[in-house]
Amino acid sequence: MSNFLDKLFKNVDYLLGIMMALMVGFVFLNVILRAGFNSGLVWSEELARYLFVFITFIGAIGAMRSNSHLGMDIVVRRLPHKGKIVAYFINQALILVVMGMLVQGTFSMVLQSIEARAAATGIPLSVLFSIMIVTAVCIGINCIANIVKVIKDPNKIDGLVTMHESEEDDIVEQVNSDNKTNSAKKVSI
Repeated sequence: MSNFLDKLFKNVDYLLGIMMALMVGFVFLNVILRAGFNSGLVWSEELARYLFVFITFIGAIGAMRSNSHLGMDIVVRRLPHKGKIVAYFINQALILVVMGMLVQGTFSMVLQSIEARAAATGIPLSVLFSIMIVTAVCIGINCIANIVKVIKDPNKIDGLVTMHESEEDDIVEQVNSDNKTNSAKKVSI
């Protein structure tokens, strides 16, 4: 199942790239038309705005998959192994609950806006709002996959709960572990 999800979310990354290129293209085209020809395409501005919203929501799916969302792991890092597992399960369960609430709220919003259309493009607003349902379902699938991953191999918990703020933090951590290793070798000699 993990291979399937990896391939699926790799395609999500490609989709994000295509959407970003389209958004930049539409905005660039509109800037050229406005600056050079004193006209513009109203629909391209609206479409670029909707692409930005889609990129944001689809990007949240990718961030969840790669464990890149903002988080505070200072407390969880200090817990014993079983405590980390319990905290992680609680975390994933809370995310599932919030995603369920997002699906429920968005579904009612989609039903209310079936007749409404975007001003310039005429795209049904229910189609635009439905990206929130897709995001919530995909993040929910990620949560379930993460829970299954920890149940199958509890030793993976350290990699899942530890956040890295930047590459510099990784370098500092590596240097500190090298220093500890070198000082342990000196003591044993």
